Amino acid sequence: MKRSAFWKTTTELLRYKKQLAVAVTGALVSAACFGAGLGMLLPVFSLFFDTELADGEHPLTKLIDGALVNEDAYTWQVDLAAWLNSHIPTDIFWSFVLIMGVIATFTVIGSIGRYVHQLVSITITQQIAVAWRDRLFRKLVDAPVSYFLGQNASDHASRAMFDTGVLSRGHLAVLGKALPEILKGLAAVTLALCLNYKLTLIALIAAPLSGIMLYKFGRVIERASRRALQQQAGMLKTVNEVLGALHVIKTHGAEGYERRRFRRLNRSLFDEQMKMRQARALASPVIETLGLFFVLAAALVAAWFVFTQGVPPTTFLLVLIALGAAGASLKPLTALHTQIKEADAAAKRLIQSAGIEVEPISLSDRINLPTLPRHHESIEFQAVSYTYLDQPTPAINDVTLKVQHGQTIAIVGGNGSGKTTLLNLLPRLTSPNPGRVLIDGTDIAGVNLKAFRRQLAVVPQHSVLFEGTIADNIAYGQLDAKHDDIIAAAKAAFAHEFVTTLTDGYDTLLGEGGSGLSGGQKQRLCIARAILRDPAILILDEATSQIDADSEAKINRALDSFRAGRTTFIIAHRLSTVIDCDMIVVMDAGQIVDRGTHTELLNRCQTYQTLTHTQLQPAQA
Repeated sequence: MKRSAFWKTTTELLRYKKQLAVAVTGALVSAACFGAGLGMLLPVFSLFFDTELADGEHPLTKLIDGALVNEDAYTWQVDLAAWLNSHIPTDIFWSFVLIMGVIATFTVIGSIGRYVHQLVSITITQQIAVAWRDRLFRKLVDAPVSYFLGQNASDHASRAMFDTGVLSRGHLAVLGKALPEILKGLAAVTLALCLNYKLTLIALIAAPLSGIMLYKFGRVIERASRRALQQQAGMLKTVNEVLGALHVIKTHGAEGYERRRFRRLNRSLFDEQMKMRQARALASPVIETLGLFFVLAAALVAAWFVFTQGVPPTTFLLVLIALGAAGASLKPLTALHTQIKEADAAAKRLIQSAGIEVEPISLSDRINLPTLPRHHESIEFQAVSYTYLDQPTPAINDVTLKVQHGQTIAIVGGNGSGKTTLLNLLPRLTSPNPGRVLIDGTDIAGVNLKAFRRQLAVVPQHSVLFEGTIADNIAYGQLDAKHDDIIAAAKAAFAHEFVTTLTDGYDTLLGEGGSGLSGGQKQRLCIARAILRDPAILILDEATSQIDADSEAKINRALDSFRAGRTTFIIAHRLSTVIDCDMIVVMDAGQIVDRGTHTELLNRCQTYQTLTHTQLQPAQA
């Protein structure tokens, strides 16, 4: 039988063998003390109910002699009976006090065992949750950008944050609750079997039927739980979208629309939770009712033996108590089963995310793949094509382009012409299919990716800043950068002048996304980050789009000097950026329609002429 996703994840418990052994030992001690304490009720019943005693005979002495000594008794059994009889108080009341003391001792020892078991179980399950979150985050960070182009990123974030919690509760249900309750139930059943196996077996007929009912309820809960987790992911996506675009929502008066959209998602989640509610509500009373019926049947059998066969009632009474205790200890398994089914839905989603293909940047890849020398000759796109997931036509189709080292290339075209898609192939954010990208004649598909990317710097259209200091953001990815080099890069990007006006200067902490800075200031920090990398290849994706004309002029002068000895690719919407480039590449519908200088293209390329009038803007005044 194929294991479910949840039970596959439970193998991770074995990574903590020593802690697991401690937890199991604690549960065993607790269960043993529970069974022993339960068994001590037999001498209590003897004290109270055994009236068939010879003159001067002690009830406990009679019980011990009857239980341990018979014609086939071993010497050690006889010796044990003698030792027990010698330590029994002659006064029945003090005998009762002794028994209560023994029960109290078992209770204390069992409680200590349960405490150790619970403490270690919680520790193990939390460690596993931490490991899962780390694993998923590594997968998400190491996954190729192309994977998320057709995926709901918020769904994967929801899995890392929420599904791991559901899975952790499932692990705790197994290790922290199911294990000790099962052991307690086994201890009680073992006691009942020892006392009267026939009566016990009659009562145990209920177990298979209860298991079938639990399976049926569990299937319903698993399906509803999986859909509920998907709804949670959708809600997280909506909340992220709304919080990231509040200014647009408010200026367009769309608050009501967003409230209604969230309310629909919230209601869908509620509906799925209600489907689980019915199965959860039915499971416990159905199983309890079945258990009660079979205990009643066992009680009828016991009554028949006592009332018609003259069997002493104390043994049968203790059997019924033991079976009741076993049922009480196993009763929580009804709720635990539903919890495990919820965890199974989460486990399926987590295993799916853990199976994401990642880029070849692991240590073994870095060792096995050659390192590309610093770019110094040419960059060539050889008949490259790329099609996005679920798209019928290629975003770029059979594009060939060769650029010499040190050249500055502008790529222009209308929206959807393939500009960004083409340049995404260069740092291997996506891979051509078919086609090749060659650096100095070497196919970058076969080189050390991590080392190769150190040769590149990318300044995106939308500024990307992280929570931390300004210095941390400029030196992002370069933990060994010197402070003087950070300042020099900031000066080159004309960021130093505004950074020094801040109270904490380069130690100023930035909020999420660089909140508190203007768009131009954010972009200059991103350009400073690129300068600090000292790249051989520079990619500017409309890097000056958020900067005023004065800042643009300064930055262009800085970049003119910085571009020397580097190959630069520019996606731009301003004439001032493209006019002086060594080559302008014109793209349309995923293909290169022409290439040349600004003057050459104005004279012969109708597409470029149209772009200069409609999209390539003059520098802002």
